[in-house]
Amino acid sequence: MTISRSDWPVRAGALAMALGIGGPLAAQEIQLPSGHTARLYDVVLEGAEGVMAPDAYTDPESLPEGEMTEDEPLDQPPAESSAPAEADATAGGLARFRLLVPGLGGEGASYDDVAGDFAWLCESLALPALDANGWRPVEVVIALSDREVAFGATDPEAVQFFEGFRIDDGTCIGQAF
Repeated sequence: MTISRSDWPVRAGALAMALGIGGPLAAQEIQLPSGHTARLYDVVLEGAEGVMAPDAYTDPESLPEGEMTEDEPLDQPPAESSAPAEADATAGGLARFRLLVPGLGGEGASYDDVAGDFAWLCESLALPALDANGWRPVEVVIALSDREVAFGATDPEAVQFFEGFRIDDGTCIGQAF
């Protein structure tokens, strides 16, 4: 599958349907190991150009120098480059799975209460859906929120918890986030 660079990030909806996570699963409640329920409301896929953040096991000496400038925001997709107009959407990149968890941050729904849900969601929801559609990400981010928040927007009243995973040999490996 090829997706034009201008399509990055690709959003939920048609993408979720193509990934096999749309329709019933996107509207369906997911029972989390913590006992809470979640509903997938957004999937964002970003191309492989420069999205891999170093993890806690990365040797700082091995990082390339001068890749980012001070005015490049870390929470935005890479700037348009002079690279070819088409990119292979199945190779590499970052997949963000954003889920709504009612009452997150409230009684019995602190970060510590849902911490075990992140790896489970990465292994049980994200990787199978991505693999079924031939997408092989290098990173997956699982985001839990008490309300739907537009991607990239801020909502000071929203409770949001995030965990990032490096994908190695089909396994989610937690990253320092």
